[in-house]
Amino acid sequence: MFFLFFIAIPIMEVILFITVGKHIGLWNTILIIIVTGIIGAILVKSQGISIINKAMEELKSNKMPILSIFEGIAILVAGAFLLTPGFLTDTLGGLLLIPKTRNILIEYIISFLKKRANFKDKENKIFEGDYEEVDDTKKK
Repeated sequence: MFFLFFIAIPIMEVILFITVGKHIGLWNTILIIIVTGIIGAILVKSQGISIINKAMEELKSNKMPILSIFEGIAILVAGAFLLTPGFLTDTLGGLLLIPKTRNILIEYIISFLKKRANFKDKENKIFEGDYEEVDDTKKK
């Protein structure tokens, strides 16, 4: 399934290149690809830095920056999409750079992961046992 992703996306990109190139011309198509790559790199850099700063602030206040980590991963994926030449990947990368759509996707992923999580010990069971301290510094 994952392998099909790497086949289907380039095929769709080639179809889009041909279709858009017929309507606006070769050089305009190439110019759009270059401009979206440059703009995407600038936006990914600025948003990535702000997410890192947000995560650092959360760590300073003794909070686990889970949401910031997911946002950072989404921005990393957006950067990969925007640097990959193509209209479909640029659209997907652009959607990931919009905070509202990025947060919707993150909430969906978190709810999916919560459903898939397997919590076996739902009751607070107490396990009792004996223990013995071992001193490894003594030579036997």
